[in-house]
Amino acid sequence: MPIETNQYFFGNSLVNFSEGGSQTNLPYWLNQLTLEAGGTYNVNGGFGFLRQFADRLEPANEWGFQGITGEWDDDSERFADQAFSQVVITPGNFIQDLAPTANYPDGNISPVGATESILATVLTDQPNAQIFIYQGWSDLAAFSETFPPSESSIERYYDYNQEDYHTWFIDYVDTLNASTPDANITLIPVAPVLASLLEHGGPLAGINTTDLFTDSAPHGTETTYFLASLITYQATNGEPAPASFDVPANIHPLVVENYTELLDYIEVQTTNYMDMVVSTPELGPELGPETPAEETPAEETPEEETPEEPIVAPEAAPTPDVAPEPAPLPAPEAEVVSPSEPELAPEDTPQPETPQETERAPALEQPPVSDTNLEPPAETETETETETETETETWRGQELEQGVTVADMMAAEALYCTPEQIAEAEAFYAAEQSADLGFPTVPMSTFYAQESPYNDSEEDESAPLSASLKTIVTDIL
Repeated sequence: MPIETNQYFFGNSLVNFSEGGSQTNLPYWLNQLTLEAGGTYNVNGGFGFLRQFADRLEPANEWGFQGITGEWDDDSERFADQAFSQVVITPGNFIQDLAPTANYPDGNISPVGATESILATVLTDQPNAQIFIYQGWSDLAAFSETFPPSESSIERYYDYNQEDYHTWFIDYVDTLNASTPDANITLIPVAPVLASLLEHGGPLAGINTTDLFTDSAPHGTETTYFLASLITYQATNGEPAPASFDVPANIHPLVVENYTELLDYIEVQTTNYMDMVVSTPELGPELGPETPAEETPAEETPEEETPEEPIVAPEAAPTPDVAPEPAPLPAPEAEVVSPSEPELAPEDTPQPETPQETERAPALEQPPVSDTNLEPPAETETETETETETETETWRGQELEQGVTVADMMAAEALYCTPEQIAEAEAFYAAEQSADLGFPTVPMSTFYAQESPYNDSEEDESAPLSASLKTIVTDIL
């Protein structure tokens, strides 16, 4: 039966890196693979992180992709009016230093709490949609201050994606399935499967880091998003991508040459990582009352003193009762429209927010850069919020654009600047202003002046914050 998919993504740049080109995103490749399999594919989505998604009154419709016509026209329909067959939620990749149930360092809600708010909307507006959590690859900057990273750093990075990082997502999804059983969430384990492909000894270990990532965020190349689409296709459709697909030449040669073998590898690895998630939290309580009632012939063998055996008999663990999730259920009520011509919507035109929504927008999720960001004293929380509200007009001597907050800039600075750069910037802008010149007179070092992340020159390629902020602001707004 042909696959008919109509997806909505609560996403970020690990799903759609709009600045990288028309093929540095998942939907482009998922569409190509689905068409090759004889199916149809439609998609809508919006940028943000969990707290931004939870705070919105209506999911955003901001994306457009080459060759794909999204079925949701938000000019004439609400989110609830569309019948999505799958809804995919994407957490940030730099919040895993704390448990998923722990509150954000600068807020009073946890990743689980924010996601439960999103699920409340999805379960109400899209009751027939399958719900997935997209596990994008983790933050590379936490393992290396430079890009590209050393060989030892990238190996530690790949190990982390398969171990502690993946464990965080298992706990996250298990907790959500326990608190919101109607959601029946499935994990898309892109990070660990991708890492197993690329690590030393993996099928694609010969691919250089610079052929996969463009920075420490890390944003990917066409090859990375293509590999991620193969994992996502397997997880959301319950079957491998079509072996007949003609992989284009702009994908790394190792992938092209070993494509069919990679499909087999991805099928096994994806299934293994998905099986680590508890999909039916109600299973435990159901086992108790049934098991001893069926097998308790203890009267026949009292002398053996083995009344425990009937309790652990194989029949007592009906694992087939766990609802299988790999095969998606297409929404039969959704009328699928095949795109007649390529249509590319601008990625940087999010829906305008009302003033009320802007005021309620939470701070950008912050990465684990330093201990000072982890646990602010509870008694100063009110003071911190007040200070943030009064400092939103300027940052480092510059007025901020509408919708960009000081918290956004601080998080971006922590993610993309070294501690030395941040310290020098703080010293510079904290100095007293010259009465004659009207600006601080403390000189920055030669390195800082040349490599400044605040350098906005388009000709200077050493301006990581300026370039990265464009992506982050695009993700948020």
